[in-house]
Amino acid sequence: MNPLRLFRTIAPILLVLLAAAAYWPGLNGGFLFDDYHNIQVNPAIQLSSLDAESLQRAAGAYQAGGYGRPLATVSFALDHYFQGKDPAGFKRTNIALHALNTLLVFLLASRLLALPRAAPAWSVWAALAIAAGWAIHPLQVSTVLYVVQRMEILVATATLLGLLAYLRGRLAQRDGRRGWPWLGVAALCGAVGMLAKESAVLLPVFALALEATVLRFEAGLPATRRFLQVAYAGGAAIATVLFFGWLLPRFASPETFAIRDFTVGERLLTQLRVLPMYLGQVLLPLPDSMTFYYDTFPKSTGWFSPVTTLLGGVFLVALAALAWRLRRGAPLASLGILWFFAGHLLTSGPLNLELVFEHRNYLAMFGIVLAVADGVRRLPMQDGEGLKIFGVAAVLVLVGALTLIRAATWGHPLLLASDLVARNPDSPRASNDLAMIYVGMSDGDPDSPFLYMGMQEFERGSRLPGASPLPEQGLLLMAAVSGYPTDPAWWDRLEHKIRTQPLGPQQVMAVQGLLTQHLRGFRVDPERLARAYQAMLDRGGFPGHAYATFADFVLVELGDEARANELFAEAVAADPTDARFAMHLLETLQSEGRGAQARAVLERMQAIGMQLSPNKS
Repeated sequence: MNPLRLFRTIAPILLVLLAAAAYWPGLNGGFLFDDYHNIQVNPAIQLSSLDAESLQRAAGAYQAGGYGRPLATVSFALDHYFQGKDPAGFKRTNIALHALNTLLVFLLASRLLALPRAAPAWSVWAALAIAAGWAIHPLQVSTVLYVVQRMEILVATATLLGLLAYLRGRLAQRDGRRGWPWLGVAALCGAVGMLAKESAVLLPVFALALEATVLRFEAGLPATRRFLQVAYAGGAAIATVLFFGWLLPRFASPETFAIRDFTVGERLLTQLRVLPMYLGQVLLPLPDSMTFYYDTFPKSTGWFSPVTTLLGGVFLVALAALAWRLRRGAPLASLGILWFFAGHLLTSGPLNLELVFEHRNYLAMFGIVLAVADGVRRLPMQDGEGLKIFGVAAVLVLVGALTLIRAATWGHPLLLASDLVARNPDSPRASNDLAMIYVGMSDGDPDSPFLYMGMQEFERGSRLPGASPLPEQGLLLMAAVSGYPTDPAWWDRLEHKIRTQPLGPQQVMAVQGLLTQHLRGFRVDPERLARAYQAMLDRGGFPGHAYATFADFVLVELGDEARANELFAEAVAADPTDARFAMHLLETLQSEGRGAQARAVLERMQAIGMQLSPNKS
């Protein structure tokens, strides 16, 4: 075989190995942020057997949303079953899936570059360079090595497979052949992707970007062309109606954003600055620009507050206009820009999400790399393409080196936490990570210098603007583990934050985590814990099990039977439509011989008109 042809055959394999090698130094890193409650302490994914009941429980392990993300959570459970609790096993799976996605990106890039409108013809080397630029970009570290973002990786896998199938079907239709089966496969891929993350719903938006630029609804049969145009126009109309008639009213209500310190309007305005920042991180991935935690990112409160909000909006409108203008003369560049916008359509919309996360660029980045590649190809070179090729290779080497450095940093928990605090010293989340690592290094020894360092960092972090109650939780648990004296001011600050801050996930986790650890033997002041928990419940909106857990604590730990009875009754009233939970709670109390509590639950069920099963009437 010709050596050049042989290399072209094995080049995709080398590309996959390169994608894996770039992140391998990060294997020894720990769990981080959302990994804790989704994976590390989530009992639903900690399988001891592969029976149907355990797998079903794992499929429902992600509680947010209507149906969870079963494809992702089952994969976490399988990792736990086969590889244990070590984060390295979970990260190896992430790296393998990212390597697979790299191959899919290469295949997609190859198909796109081979289209007639991508002329003049591109070589396979261009597709390899595009895939490599996407795969080993340092911004991808915070997706590949952040275990819980396997959700993002898996939805990208489904989307890429769906678009490859869509392209194959549409090219068949363009040539007058039967392509509908492949379009059906694309739809199936989108449906499977929804089991990993809801953003798989964007697959038709990516497909529309392909139609608007490189495909242009071409088909060998006029009827097929008309059907596609009508289908996309109808789909866009339905999506618009659903957006303004259902999604926006539902997710933009003040109640939905009560857990945030920004409104839906402020979120949308802030995205006018966030998207240009993402572009800057992709195009110029300086280490200081990638801080992972963006809890200090200032929100926009108006078009001129700050003025970069208006400037960002003007820039994005100009970028969208450029994409539309380029759709005929430079369709790949146009596709790349539209792809970037499509990738952020949900996460930069009115949904109740945090303002900034790096992993949101995982698939969207392909569009920017494609657009840049098209621009580089069009650069005129008087002395041939050698200098251009050298420049691209040099950029890839530099980008890969930055990724290796960042991955190696992620491979050492203390180094990563210290680095994140150094890059963003005002971040409460970064501070909390560093403090927890220091306390963990003390091994509970009250004389350890690491314990003192952890306490000092918790104290510093607790006073940062916008800090959640997690530092106070850390201080209280640190004292419980080491026997260090508890400062009453820690409880005071925690309770004050619970009463005054927007009641988001971190506030809830701080209180519920204290209760969980207390019940596991890390004893804290039960009276102060009860006050903090009650302050949380007073904010409203909690499910029945939150009341039931607290009721059991009040009964067993405080011996307050009257208050416990009230709480068990409130657990039923929290959701009057959930008769299944109420019956389970009633049967549990009866089986445990807690007659007074069972009567309180039964009376409340009858008072709110909840139906009982025949044998409980």
